[in-house]
Formats: sequence, C-alpha cells, structure tokens
Amino acid sequence: MSVKFGCCLMLGSFVPQSAGSSTPGAADQVRAGLSALSRAGYDFAEMTVQSLTRLSEEQFAEVRRAIGESALRVPAFNSFIPGSLKLTGPDASESEQDEYLDLALQRVKAVGGELIVFGSGAARSVPAGFPVERGLEQIRRFLERCGQYAAKYGVTIVIEPLNGKESNVINTVREAMALAEELGHPQIKVLADSYHMDLEKEPFAVVEEAASKGLLSHVHISGRNRRFPGTADEREEIDFAQMFRALQRSGYSGGISAECKSEHYEEDSAKSIAYVRAKWRDAAGR
Repeated sequence: MSVKFGCCLMLGSFVPQSAGSSTPGAADQVRAGLSALSRAGYDFAEMTVQSLTRLSEEQFAEVRRAIGESALRVPAFNSFIPGSLKLTGPDASESEQDEYLDLALQRVKAVGGELIVFGSGAARSVPAGFPVERGLEQIRRFLERCGQYAAKYGVTIVIEPLNGKESNVINTVREAMALAEELGHPQIKVLADSYHMDLEKEPFAVVEEAASKGLLSHVHISGRNRRFPGTADEREEIDFAQMFRALQRSGYSGGISAECKSEHYEEDSAKSIAYVRAKWRDAAGR
C-alpha cells in the first residue's frame, strides 16, 4: 500500500466563495508555492479550481507552463464552485452551471489534474425557506452532469462533507457515501476530511467502510482551527493515528492532502509533513 502526501497551496485553498478578478502574478505565485512544497518533501500539491477559472487565457497559459515546469505534480483541485453560482434554490441555473463545468474541467485536465473536490458550501447550501429535499435533488442533478463532464475529461469528482457551519446539506462522510452510491457513477466518489469529521463528531471507522467500498478517493487532513498537523499542542490534536489505522486497514492507497491555514506557511508545512509521515508509520506499527 503506497499513499502519497500532499498539501494545498496557500495561494488559493481558502479563496473567497465568489467571483473575483484575476490574481496578479498568478504564475509566479504558483511557481513559488510548488517549489516550497517540493523542498518540504511533499509528494504532490493541491490547488483550487477557481485559481484557474478566473484567469484570462493568457494568464492560464502562463500558470499551465509553471505547473508543467515544476517537479511537483498537481493532481487534485478544491474550491470547485464559486458561491455566486448557486446550485440550489430558485436562482440555480443549469445552463450557467454547465458553462462553468466545461471551462473548469477543461482547465483542470489541461494542467494534469485528475480529481476535483466538491465542497463549495456557499454554492450548495439550500437557501432559507427553500425545501431541503428540492435542494438535494438539484445537487443530485448537478452531480449527474458533473459525471458527464468528468467522463468527457477523464477526471474524478469527490463529494466533500462539510460541517454544519459551512453547509446545511451533506455534513458527514456517511451522507456523502449514500449520495455517491445513489448516483452510481464511476467518476463520482467521496472525500473524508479530518477537520469536518471532528466537528461533526463522526467516527473515523467510517473511512474504512468508504474505502472498502471503493468510494473513498481523496483525504484532507488538518488539525483543529485548520492548523497544520503537528504544529499544535499534542493534547489539542485530532487523533490522526486512529484515522490512519482505519485507512490502512481498508487498503486505501490514494492521496492525503493537508488543507490548512497558517501565518507561517512554509515553516509549518515543512514541520507538518515530517509529523504526518511519522504518524503514518506509527499507525502501521513500523
């Protein structure tokens, strides 16, 4: 079993859930970020979909070149749907969603992306007063169309459960599993995130079940308050060894990506990868 450990680039993992202007010097930021993660010893990097979709064609070509020249691959992307593009409620427009999906998946594929994380709490949360079941049906239809574009471009979409403060639907891994099983699409899978699982008090045993069913395709890790694992007091840490043991029992061999915030990003990300690798070895009894 060979998992790979990655990290989300600080430049975009927590981009505002709204349409924004193009980031000046995007290619230089990407180049610097990838270089820092490579020096720290990560196996891959994770970027945001919106960091690609908001670029002009010229800027995108520069970012694509920067990624292609890096020693570090970028197979995974998060921050999928901007909050301004509603997926639920009376303002949801399937034609607008389709236009965005085609651009997003085309660009992700062009830079070597293989997997897109569907969290997007601001876009998917059901508006107050709108029937939740109708909102969930809109999400099902959206994911069905995601499956069509995923098949077209050869990528996988993973449903990310978000804690109840970030979304009022799909809050647990078990709920994401049920939705993925209902859809039954080979390129619609599930993500588990230690931060959201901790807030929702969801036991890590569920990741073993998800992986054993072939539904778990990506994992996010962070400590409480989105700290990098290994940078807080051990007593305040999430029990990553327990999570890792569940993954190991299931035979999980996908990516495990740190999705964290830090004012000392390079220092904390470098410290964290050593801690995470040690915890993985300890969980395996090595």
